[in-house]
Order: sequence, then structure tokens, then C-alpha cells
Amino acid sequence: MINVNAIILAGGRSSRMGVGSKALIRLGDKILLEHVIQRLQPQVDDLAVNGDALLLTNVGCPIIEDKVAKFSGPLAGLYSGLLDQRLSSAEYLLLAPCDGPFIPNNLASKLYGLILSQNADVACVRYENIAQATFSLWHKRTVTAVKKALLSDHNGGFKPLLGELNTVYFDWPDSPVNPFFNINTPDDLNVAERILCL
Repeated sequence: MINVNAIILAGGRSSRMGVGSKALIRLGDKILLEHVIQRLQPQVDDLAVNGDALLLTNVGCPIIEDKVAKFSGPLAGLYSGLLDQRLSSAEYLLLAPCDGPFIPNNLASKLYGLILSQNADVACVRYENIAQATFSLWHKRTVTAVKKALLSDHNGGFKPLLGELNTVYFDWPDSPVNPFFNINTPDDLNVAERILCL
């Protein structure tokens, strides 16, 4: 038990990919969601997926649908994970996107060590000086602030909320392959295919 659970964000519309759920797109011999589950599951106590239960069947993890209107953005996915009883066993919730297949195998431990050492609300990855808000670790005490942000004009965005909370940043070392690479377009998928072949 490391006191960290995780939720994978898979609730977006995937409009740039032209599919119902980007999580189900194949990369190599697995769908994107399977790549992320395989990397995250050994790092946390419990793992769930945020998304549409009608689309995401037989993925091997509980599906948590948005507790607010569907497709309300990644902040809604975080809020839904913080509230769900299936992820209540740990004080911290790790957030990761379904389209980040190269997530580091030590992401949870690095962010957990940092958030504990600073008694922070959030620990967020920063890579090449850019904050990667969907690769972050949240203390459960942030649930009220997350709800308030959802009801405000943040439009589901993280940046204002990270500025309001006690947020610390982990500057991830440079790597030949960006471990926080997101697949948003067919071109990105082609890049990821090439990376798999390295």
C-alpha cells in the first residue's frame, strides 16, 4: 500500500482522431488504454478509468462516469475520481490521460515523494518547462476546490486551479522519448508507432 490510487482520463470526445473514444485506438498490439493501465497498475493501490461505460467495456478496471454532465473536461474526470467510493482507500489520487502510452514506471513514487515532502495539495509534472497538468497527484482534500473550479468559468481547465492550490512541480529529466507525449491526431499516432519500434 503506497496510499495512492489512480484514475485514467478517457472521457473526451476524441474529435481530432475522428473516433468515439481515443482510448480504444490500437497502438502496436494493444489499445491506448491498455498501454496506460499496464504502466500505472503496478504503481498504485487501486486503478479506475473515467469515461463512458457504454464505450469502455471489458477493460479490466472499474469505469467511473462523470458525476457532472458528460464530456465536461478533464477536471470533471478528476472530480469524479475524488468522489468515487471505489477510490477511497488512499489519501492521494494520481491523474493520467488515456492517450499517454509512455508514462514513466516511477511516476507515482516521484510525485508522492514530492507531495509528502512539501505537504502540498498537488504535485504536477513539468517537462521541458511546460506543466503537464494531466500527469499529476492530488490530495483528497482538494475535492472542494475542484468542485468550485468546475462550477466557475474555468471551462474544465487546470491552470487557474493549480495557481490557487498549494502546487509543487517535479521537473522531469529530459529523455530521448518524451514520456508525457500525448496522442491527439493521426500524425501523433504514427509518431507513437515509430517510437514503439525503437
